[in-house]
Amino acid sequence: IDKRRDCPNQASATHVIGDVKGKIAVLVDDMIDTAGTITAAAKVLQDAGASEVYACASHGVLSGPAIERINNSVFKKVIVTDTISVPEKAASCPKLQVVSIASLLAKTIHNIHIGSSVSVLF
Repeated sequence: IDKRRDCPNQASATHVIGDVKGKIAVLVDDMIDTAGTITAAAKVLQDAGASEVYACASHGVLSGPAIERINNSVFKKVIVTDTISVPEKAASCPKLQVVSIASLLAKTIHNIHIGSSVSVLF
């Protein structure tokens, strides 16, 4: 997806770079806030022939209309981590999966604290 940001907090994803026809597409981003850009990008991928569209993001801010947009989107599944608290209304979104990374973060902090390598964790 060609994603352009013309000004802060506004991005557009208008066309696909490459051939996605009949393929499973996975969108990866740092965060999903209102889900406007990522759901629009998913629709662009579907229109280009992607058989399924998934999204993964480190941080699920999920503010404003995000849950409704994800529910009404072409996404098969949207996966976020629990780096920040996910809004309670997210429970009403069957397409949303929250993956806990608490244990990984705890082990990372522990290894840094004792002067051990963190690369063994990844």
